[in-house]
Amino acid sequence: MYSFEPIKQPKATEEVLAQLKEAILRGAYKEGDKLPSERELTSLFNVSRGVVREAIRGLQVSGYVEIKQGPLGGAYVKEITLGLFDVGFSDLFFSNKITITEVLNVRQYIEPEIARLAALNISDEFREKLEIALEQEKQSFKSADDLMKKLTAVHLILAEMCGNRLFEGIIISIISLTHRIIKAMFKDLLKLHGAGEHEDIVQAVMKGDSESAAKAMTLHGDSFGRVFLELEKSEGWLWGPESFNGPGKK
Repeated sequence: MYSFEPIKQPKATEEVLAQLKEAILRGAYKEGDKLPSERELTSLFNVSRGVVREAIRGLQVSGYVEIKQGPLGGAYVKEITLGLFDVGFSDLFFSNKITITEVLNVRQYIEPEIARLAALNISDEFREKLEIALEQEKQSFKSADDLMKKLTAVHLILAEMCGNRLFEGIIISIISLTHRIIKAMFKDLLKLHGAGEHEDIVQAVMKGDSESAAKAMTLHGDSFGRVFLELEKSEGWLWGPESFNGPGKK
């Protein structure tokens, strides 16, 4: 069994959570493994069951474990994926630790490089994916989620193409967070982003023209960011913890 250290108050929950997370990251508990029971962890850490329960809840919320019920129930370790970025970005934003402007700026810095790298990695398989994504942008959509999926498909394909998993994880998470913000703030996504805006980017990538791809993505990102902030300002939204269920007006 992993060697845990007894916990001293008052930051018991945070310390239990940190040690459990470290045990998972070090491979002491792998995907599908069951963590020790609450009773066992209570004894190992020398803390109350409530502290252990809160720490396990923290692991669940951050995507490290899933809770199963029944005779064989408990906390089971989940696969560690790039989706962990998503949880972190969302938590930071909706707790007012980062701003819309900061999110957009990171995206504007990273995506031109992603487009440049994607152009260097173009293949027949990716060329077909990009062509399909461009065509689907022009088709009708069933819902706001369907529209956002179609309008971000090119970005996700380019992230996959770039060959840098860290870039890919960051962009997937930022796009996911952007979707949540847009759904809460704007009724009409087409005010922000229309079909066909990725044409120049895709054409440059498919030609293997890395510099043109980066420039086209820079122009697209600047345009999207400018319109986003202008609409956000005109709407006068105030963000806070209540934003998980919808923003409040100033």
